[in-house]
Amino acid sequence: MRVIDCDAHVEECVESWQYLDPEFYLLRPIPVTFPEDTCFGWHNAAWVIDYKLRFFAANPTTMKRAAEKDVPIPVQEMRDVQARLRYMDELGIDTQVVFPSIWLGCLAENVELEAALARSYNQFMATQCALSTGRIWYVAIVPWRRPDMAVLEIRRVKSLGSVAGIYARGIEWDRPLTHPDHWPVYEEAANQDLPITVHVGNGSSPMIREMFQGVPRPTYADGRPHVHPLGKGIVSGPYVLYAFQQILGSKLLDDFPKLRVAFLEAGSEWTVRLLKGLRAGKSGKIDQWLAERVFVSCAMDDDLPYIIGKNGDDFLITATDFPHGDAFRQDQLANGLKGRGDLSEHTIAKILSANPQRLFPFQQDSRF
Repeated sequence: MRVIDCDAHVEECVESWQYLDPEFYLLRPIPVTFPEDTCFGWHNAAWVIDYKLRFFAANPTTMKRAAEKDVPIPVQEMRDVQARLRYMDELGIDTQVVFPSIWLGCLAENVELEAALARSYNQFMATQCALSTGRIWYVAIVPWRRPDMAVLEIRRVKSLGSVAGIYARGIEWDRPLTHPDHWPVYEEAANQDLPITVHVGNGSSPMIREMFQGVPRPTYADGRPHVHPLGKGIVSGPYVLYAFQQILGSKLLDDFPKLRVAFLEAGSEWTVRLLKGLRAGKSGKIDQWLAERVFVSCAMDDDLPYIIGKNGDDFLITATDFPHGDAFRQDQLANGLKGRGDLSEHTIAKILSANPQRLFPFQQDSRF
């Protein structure tokens, strides 16, 4: 059985932007580091992008938070691919799909700059993944606000190789994923056999920023400056649930019958309640989609027997969140699922291997 980690991460580095188009050189992301005794705490670094400080995850890795992880910086940044493969071996991972970190937030109001940053990031990831002999894949970034540019980028990354899907947050720049302008993106993703991978993240930074504009933070030492303390519980995870409801409740999957979609890093227990309501409006389509085209990443401590009893096990996948160090990190996927003692070997094999292989286009690589 090939164990597939469906959601690991890279901490972006200066090299991530080395392929930036020359016309944007003066606007290249600049890492800045602060003293440790400030309100930023151990998150004492940020990127300057499009004239603003951008915070998310543990990069730039000059920050204390990154240095204190149990993973070397070059491995976090995907600069040392061979060392990363050794970590995968220790974790019992055969194949890893890598998601971004700084892109969990909005990077540039200037959409032309955002598109250029995406091109550079995708080029860096394709180059590094190619060094892994088919074991490491990545999800590509596209500028959702410019569907025409997104379509061209999807075609380009497909030609580069090692791309496993197209990245999306549950809301993209204050617009739902089911906004009609996004239809060309889905059409091209389906044409290129690339799933849409909806991940936690704050694609609604502009709206959230306005919501808390001028509102003092209850504490100034929380060490996670990318989320206002009063915004916790609004951003990130709930957007994934919103996207799930929107996508399965819309005509999107009807319009693109070959499109696959995954929802990641939000657990899976919420699916029982949402699917109950969606089934009432979509009759038999929901269960067909769950069996073929819709996937959700589960956590090790989810009530999986209950979820499977209600929804089956064809839609479940799982992930390590490596090398992030938050509550979603779960190493040793195979041992974790087997150690529960309440799942059959058949179900474990589906979650770890069979279902991910139906989600991602691995079969197009002869090494897989």
